[in-house]
Amino acid sequence: MNKSSFLSGLMNNKPKNISEYLTGWDDLNILFKSMGKTWGFISGIWTSKSERKHHQTKSYIDKVNGYLDKTVNESKFNLHVILYKRFADIFDIEHGAISSQKELDDHFIDLESKIIDFQKKISHEKDKMKNFNGNTFADLRKYFLEIMIDQFKDLENTEQQKILEEMVNKLNSLSSEELNEFKKKMNINDITNESMKKILIGGGLYSMFAGTVGLVGFPAYIILTSLIGGISSFIGISLPFGVYTGATSMMAFLSSWFWPIILAGGLFFGNKYTNKLRKIFTVASMVSISFQSYKDTNIENINEFIKTYNLEFKD
Repeated sequence: MNKSSFLSGLMNNKPKNISEYLTGWDDLNILFKSMGKTWGFISGIWTSKSERKHHQTKSYIDKVNGYLDKTVNESKFNLHVILYKRFADIFDIEHGAISSQKELDDHFIDLESKIIDFQKKISHEKDKMKNFNGNTFADLRKYFLEIMIDQFKDLENTEQQKILEEMVNKLNSLSSEELNEFKKKMNINDITNESMKKILIGGGLYSMFAGTVGLVGFPAYIILTSLIGGISSFIGISLPFGVYTGATSMMAFLSSWFWPIILAGGLFFGNKYTNKLRKIFTVASMVSISFQSYKDTNIENINEFIKTYNLEFKD
């Protein structure tokens, strides 16, 4: 069993999900965003808001599909390797070929340690960000759960009900055995909006994700993804981990005035802030991905990942 929940979660993600993370990574570029904002202002003279939104959506889908096209006739973990390498590089982790599952796990644990230190530092720097004082990746996962629950509580009742209803519908699609086991472990009689709200606000969600792997497996992941997706749709954030506003709020602030500075100061400032945004994005993405560690990965998948990594980034 892997010690790194991020590694287990990454192995359980489908290529389409990984392509969305890669597209989000590419989108976090101050220079390009500033240029796009300037062009959006100009093009807004003759295009409507809905037309611009449609164009942005199509552009996003095209980029996601572009990454998926690269996986044709290649390893199913090709995109996973690319994403891991980007995360490792942004936190200055360098290593050569990987020889074993233990070595791979150690590299992922090293990366988790780096992002824990970064989140602790940046959360104390930003006034509007809740302070993180934990020392483990499990602490970081709980920190993000707390952020999500706080945002859920701040939603209007009608918005909460939409999220809860999605949870109920997804859970009711499980087999009767899975559903009964879930109700037994969570000490509820029925799957309703009210029982789901009790789990979220009453602390049940924390118990589901205690430790490395979710206590109640896939049903817990269904609740989590419904919560992320629901909050994301209401606050208009497109990052994979929808509730994490650090990167998007900073991007909106910087891109509103950064274009003149880029012109005056060159690419140095653009690269500096792009790297910071991508570190924020990496933390959020790794936590989000780790919540798919509700099941461990088999040795065959790990070996294929290692083989793909060694072929893709051989010295």
